[in-house]
Amino acid sequence: IAESGIIASTMPVDRIQKKLEDCVEREDFYQAQQLCLSLYSRYKRKDACKAYDALVSGVGLLFPRGDVSAGTELALTLAKGYVDAGVEFDAGSLSRVHAILDAYPEGAGMPSVASCEKFVDLCSRWCQSHGRVTEAKVLHEKLGRYTLRCVGEECAGRALLHSMRGNNLSDIVAVMTTTASRATPEEEDLIVVKTVLRFVNFRSRSKADLGAYSKVGVALVDMYHKQTGRTPPDTPAMNFLRLALEALGAQSAGLLAGLREKYGLMLGQDPSIVGEVDEILSKLRPRAAKPPDLSQMFKTLFA
Repeated sequence: IAESGIIASTMPVDRIQKKLEDCVEREDFYQAQQLCLSLYSRYKRKDACKAYDALVSGVGLLFPRGDVSAGTELALTLAKGYVDAGVEFDAGSLSRVHAILDAYPEGAGMPSVASCEKFVDLCSRWCQSHGRVTEAKVLHEKLGRYTLRCVGEECAGRALLHSMRGNNLSDIVAVMTTTASRATPEEEDLIVVKTVLRFVNFRSRSKADLGAYSKVGVALVDMYHKQTGRTPPDTPAMNFLRLALEALGAQSAGLLAGLREKYGLMLGQDPSIVGEVDEILSKLRPRAAKPPDLSQMFKTLFA
């Protein structure tokens, strides 16, 4: 390994590229990875753009061959480099991120999804460090879709989390539809209730947020039923969701608490729904005032 690094450090770039392609052809992916890292090290101080481009090229050669481990090292090297060096946010830098993200292999299962999650987490952090929140959301949107394609309903919760961070309603409906399609008819309404409440809860930090996102929750239900081509079932779960969203629109903790009690038997079928409702209630209710700091009072009185 050390020898290959020494050779690469003195070899002309075009010869390294040819050697890299030869390594990939004979499926010596680890050697190909090491050559890419050598190119990256060579250019890093003199020409950072070329250094990062070398990593993107390596990923473009390795991922299509289905080699996740060797390609992951290159992808994460770029992402960590962006974060650690505080690389300037521009079109070229962002295009490298998307080139790698779009290159992740299909059908590679959880190892590939886990790698992609690490990559997006770092790149999202880089975007946000430059105040580019919208661009960070787009990365999470792509990650959510990739997760759903690779692992489907088996890890729908992960796909949903990424889609919620991306805040793309169509992606969230896709997760709902995929999950419900594998469930029994009796479970469908619980899946819709849980997904909508989880999204509203995730996106809301205050009573005002809950009021605003209650309308988005209604839109999600409508989009889901348009997607499936079915009218909303008349079940206790769907009735609860409709009334709960109305309570959130009114920012009323009392109404939601009453619904929680009235529909307690139905909610008990899925403890995670109860957890979402309770967390939402905690955001609706006024926070208790902190008790006075008696020690500080005595210090003030007897100072």
